[in-house]
Parts: sequence; structure tokens; C-alpha cells
Amino acid sequence: MTSEAPWSHDLDWPHGLAPFDPFDTDIQCDPYAHYAWLRDHAPVIRAGQRETPLYIVSRFGDVTEALRNAHDFSSVPRRDIVIPGFLLNSDPPDHTRLRHSASRAFTPRAIAAVEPVIAKLIAERWEPIVSAGGGEVIGSFASPLTIAVIATVLGIPVSQSETMREWTTASIEYLGMLFRGVPNASANDTALTSMLAYINAVFDTVDVTHGETVVANLARLRNEGVLSAEEAAGFACQLFMAGHETTTLLTGNCLDFLSVNPDIFARLGAVETIPKFLDEMVRYRPPVHRLTRYAARDVEIAGCRIPAGASVRLLIASANRDLAKFEDPDRFDPLRKNAAHAGFGYGIHMCIGSWLAKLEVRLMLETLVATTARLEPDTRWPRQPLAGGAFATVGLHSLGLKVTPL
Repeated sequence: MTSEAPWSHDLDWPHGLAPFDPFDTDIQCDPYAHYAWLRDHAPVIRAGQRETPLYIVSRFGDVTEALRNAHDFSSVPRRDIVIPGFLLNSDPPDHTRLRHSASRAFTPRAIAAVEPVIAKLIAERWEPIVSAGGGEVIGSFASPLTIAVIATVLGIPVSQSETMREWTTASIEYLGMLFRGVPNASANDTALTSMLAYINAVFDTVDVTHGETVVANLARLRNEGVLSAEEAAGFACQLFMAGHETTTLLTGNCLDFLSVNPDIFARLGAVETIPKFLDEMVRYRPPVHRLTRYAARDVEIAGCRIPAGASVRLLIASANRDLAKFEDPDRFDPLRKNAAHAGFGYGIHMCIGSWLAKLEVRLMLETLVATTARLEPDTRWPRQPLAGGAFATVGLHSLGLKVTPL
């Protein structure tokens, strides 16, 4: 029998847990106790404004079923807004064509070509931190490294990294305003327009006849008409916007975890364990905590009715801790046999750039193993969680570490 999803503030929450509110900054800093209670007692709830509620879904089976079902759960926030090349906000059949075409840029040869360049960028940025005995590692290492890596992959000079970061931040804010229907939002499109124009200029000058790089492949797909000019540039912009913050947060989560788990850091010395460690980190502490879908029609999840047009928040970080899917889910286990998590998404919207995040963080961990004897928290710099916004990403804004060299 279908019922209405309960409101978060109407539930009988246990002592110590405030009603779940995705905009509560205290909950954003450590939401896992709330996730566990929701999975056990209220797998679908309503939160936010009564006029326009958010439907919150927390169990693995329900989350992944919605992510698989693009027919009933749309990724397009408003049908009158289409950003060419943006896979995150597209549905089939456009999504199918765009993903298939854009994925052709990520050939094995193109990926292999960037690996030594990324390794060099990491070494150049980690060495000063080792030499100094540590420091604040989000703003001085993880964030500039990630934007430099994406710039390198797209054939953009690293000297332009800071400009790209500024454009990326402003463009994300603009798109959020646009999708929420903020009045006069279109007046804030300067950064996105500038970034698209710059990337198109890069495509115009890249050599598409020699070598095989991601940027050359995208330019070639554009020149051949497989992707339109707008789609190719839009896809490149999405790599910046979707990849910068998430990979920065994943890098910070790894460093933070290893600094308080020296036994695991010691075992990381066997290079073959690094990919398993990384995969478990994406399950255990993913940088992305929720994905948003929009009910294309009246639908039902876990016996609860969700009306057409409703905004549905799928808690992939909660799904990754679901006992129904993972044995002892709150324990970090890099040797976990079942690693089928939703940390990089699920279904047709599985993150197309996850290979780049995995490559960058794997090379970073290999650099740590080769140069660093120990990581420890350093309270001279605050361990400051990322908080605020719409609760899409969770991680650290700043982190101080003491670094002991080998």
C-alpha cells in the first residue's frame, strides 16, 4: 500500500540526533549517524519547504534502482534549460549519444599519455610539503594539483589553472541559480561564456593529426561532426566543474584518513594494494554524498508516493554504508570482497571521468609511499570540514599535516 513519505521533523529521532536537514551544516560535517537511522527507520522522507519538499532516499537498493531508471527519474532539472555537452543534466536519447561519442576521447593511448605528466605534477607539488615537514594540504596541494591535472588533460597551459578555477567556481554558482529559477540568473553567465570561448580556442589550435590526447580527440570529434562545437566545449567544461572539487575532496579524504590510521598507511607500501585502498575510500568516504533526480511522473519508492516533478535526493554515501549490501559497512576494509559501491554514481550516469580521478589519486598515493614515512595531524592548521551549500559534496576545506620524509 502506497503512503506519503514522513516529514523529517515529524519523526521520533533518538536523543542526540536532530531531524535530518540536508542544509544543516552540523549534519553536513558528519551525516553518517543520520544515514544509519534513516535506513533503519525511514528510508524515504520529506525535508525542506512544505510547498516544494525534497524527497530523501537512503537505502542502497532504492538509490541504485532510481539511478538505473532514467525513464521515471530524470536528470534534467528544467526542460527549458539545455546545456550542450553536459552529461550530468541530460537524459536518453541525448545522453546515450553524447556519452558514447565523448567516451571516444578517453582512449587507452590518450590516458597513458597523461600518466607521466600527472605523476610529474604530483611530485613537484608534494616535494615542497615534504621538505617543509608538512603544512596545510588542501589549499596548497590538493586543490591546485587537481585543477592543473584537468588543465593538462585538456591541453590547457598550467599557467591558466587559476583562471580556470575561478571560471569553474563562478560557473557552478551560475548554473545552480539557473536551475533553481533565480530571477535574472542569466545575467551571471559571464564566467561560463568565457570558459566555453577559451576551450573552443584551444580546440581550434590543437594538432588533431599527430598524437592522441584527450583534447585532440575531442577536437577531432568536433571537426568530424560527431560532437557539435557546443557539445565538445560543454563536455570539457563539465570535466572541470564536476572533476575539480570532487577529486580535491577525495585527495583530502585520503590524506586525512591516512594521517590517523598509520597502520593502514604502512600497509599501503605494497603498490598493488593502492587501487583497493582507493576503491574502498570512495565507498567509505566518498566526496559526493547525494545525486539529484526529478520524478518524471508519479512514482513509488519503498512504499512511498513521490509526485511528478518532485526533487529526489539519492544519498549514495548512505547507500554505501547499507548493511543489506555490505558486510560490516562502517569498517574500512581495503580487502573487501564486495566493492560494488555507488561512490562514482550508478547506471547510465556512472561518472565518465572517474578514470581521471582514480589515476590522479592513485599516482598521489604512490608518491606518498615513495617519499613519506609518516603522516600526522598538525593542529597549527584547522581541520575544517566543507559545509554549506546544497549538501552535494562532503570533505575538508582545510587540513594540516605533519609529514615525515623517508
